[in-house]
Amino acid sequence: MIEWISFNSPKALVGFPMGDPTERHFPVYLPPGYEAGAKEKYPVVFFLAGFSGRASGYIVDNSAFEQSLPTRWDRAIKENRLKPFVAIFPDGTSKLGCSQYVNSPAFGNYMDYLCDELVPFIEQKYAVSRSPSRRLLTGHSSGGFGALVTGMIRPEVFGSICSSAGDSVYEISLLKNIKDAVVEIEKAKGVAGFIKDFLALPTYGNVSPTKFETMLTLAMAPCYAPNLKNGPLYGDLFFDLTTGEVRPEIWQKYLDWDPVRMVSRYAKNLQKLDYVLLECGKEDEHGLHLGHRQIAKQLKALNVPHDIVEYPGRHGGHHWRYEDRLIRLLNRMN
Repeated sequence: MIEWISFNSPKALVGFPMGDPTERHFPVYLPPGYEAGAKEKYPVVFFLAGFSGRASGYIVDNSAFEQSLPTRWDRAIKENRLKPFVAIFPDGTSKLGCSQYVNSPAFGNYMDYLCDELVPFIEQKYAVSRSPSRRLLTGHSSGGFGALVTGMIRPEVFGSICSSAGDSVYEISLLKNIKDAVVEIEKAKGVAGFIKDFLALPTYGNVSPTKFETMLTLAMAPCYAPNLKNGPLYGDLFFDLTTGEVRPEIWQKYLDWDPVRMVSRYAKNLQKLDYVLLECGKEDEHGLHLGHRQIAKQLKALNVPHDIVEYPGRHGGHHWRYEDRLIRLLNRMN
């Protein structure tokens, strides 16, 4: 069963220059036979969407050839292959497409919003466990990044995390965007012009890949290198807009947010987690499977319980994997 609820951030998203809305409307999945008064509280899973997406997209049944996640989960629970759980699909979008689920003076404290505001709100509203060991965080792409860094920075909130093709290994995934970004921004006569034109588009269904990747590149700036003096982006780009040269001092700020590099800094926090699951397509066009391999290598050295799974596929088309992911995560929990 799907319920739609609203939550208005009392503090974490209030009063930031990007002007993101404080009230969000999002779905909640309740398993077959859900009991609001259940003595044994349900495990809860929070789903984080990727760039430009809302997590509500996970519940959509938009293909004649596939089943929605709630349909798959209902069947698996009824067949006793999957333990009953509650799923939350928060809206972590920002004006330029994503917040990366981090705290930023540009658009708001989205990690605080998730951990300190949304989690307690859900605990009060639904019969879910208040134990971190029965609270899971998962996401894809930017959402996978959000799961990874939240697990590293706030291990007391989520006991287990799952990254599906989480943003990482920035030398491979970000540097390749410079060439097209310079071209698109020049066409628009600057960053402000590009942002204005992009946000004015009547539909994003036909946006060219280069325009989409350019907006993604711009959206990372207020996440990784916020600069309130540099509106309307409110962040610094890691490359020169004329020559494409990398700006070392800004690039380092981005690298500081690369999960591959964060593992060593947050080793003690990672060792507090119950479990980390890394999943990615073997042909991910952004090379994120390579980032996962590097993260897994470090987790092994730290003796952090984890698994890394690679499957045939590219960056998208991963929803079918969530049944197996949750079986693995929930079984590990129990």
